[in-house]
Amino acid sequence: MKAQIRNMTQADTDRVGEILYESFNAGAAKHGYARKMQRVETGKSWAWSMLHYGSNELLIAEVENRIAGICCLNPRGNLGGVGPVVVNPYFQGYRIGSQLMDALLKRAENLQSLRLIQEAFNPASFSLFYSFNFLPVASLLDLFLDGGAGQRLDPCSNVTELTAKDLDAVHTYDSPRSKSDRRKDLAYYVKWGKVFVYRDQSQIRGFLACLPGSGSVQLGPLLAEGEEEAGCLFQHASAVFKERDCQTRVMARDYLLVKTLMGFGFKVYCLDNLMVRGAWRPGQHIEAFGIFPEGV
Repeated sequence: MKAQIRNMTQADTDRVGEILYESFNAGAAKHGYARKMQRVETGKSWAWSMLHYGSNELLIAEVENRIAGICCLNPRGNLGGVGPVVVNPYFQGYRIGSQLMDALLKRAENLQSLRLIQEAFNPASFSLFYSFNFLPVASLLDLFLDGGAGQRLDPCSNVTELTAKDLDAVHTYDSPRSKSDRRKDLAYYVKWGKVFVYRDQSQIRGFLACLPGSGSVQLGPLLAEGEEEAGCLFQHASAVFKERDCQTRVMARDYLLVKTLMGFGFKVYCLDNLMVRGAWRPGQHIEAFGIFPEGV
């Protein structure tokens, strides 16, 4: 089935949000997992955010005037984040995902590396990305916190909230460690959410970006020197957003951090694969990922 590939427009927002909601929940149900999104408004909010974020490449696959799929490319210097890549359940099995990836890679020709996060329970999406030379380089744990069931936590005294005037300092801390340019992402979080910074005296030793949504608060990206700093940042965020549901994705290798988060009440939703096309690889710092805009 041949799809027409075009850019997303404002008029597509509601339908794209519905497809995000339908596709993620259908995929989860197929493999015996709980709903990824509880309300269709969550998908619509995500679609609105992607459209208004700015420099993203938002591609729509259209068949007979119906939206068959969507994918997004977010350049950050020489590194590009890919996702979401979603196919309307009605059009699955017709190579819509392959056509979207072909078009996306043409727009990413000037980037040295691309990365994405793939839900490990979904072999079809793994096969799609692997066929385009995305290789798994790390395992992530997709964690969620039921705001009504978590511990009552106190804020961390070493953590403060970032303001726009301090953005350069956090960007300077982040860039050589994450090996990407996330200044625009950080500015977005300062405007629409919160960025918490861990300091030892005046020295930055980590940060955590948080974005409240219609369904939950996404926690990430996070980058920190060690698991102690990372745990403190998550503790502070959980205290600030008390009684709100929260989601994050952390490196499975960071066992002590995972244990700390489970002590706060976080539970594992699923295992994810961090997949990369190109030379980029995660460093030795503690990292966590949200969904948007720093989805990957």
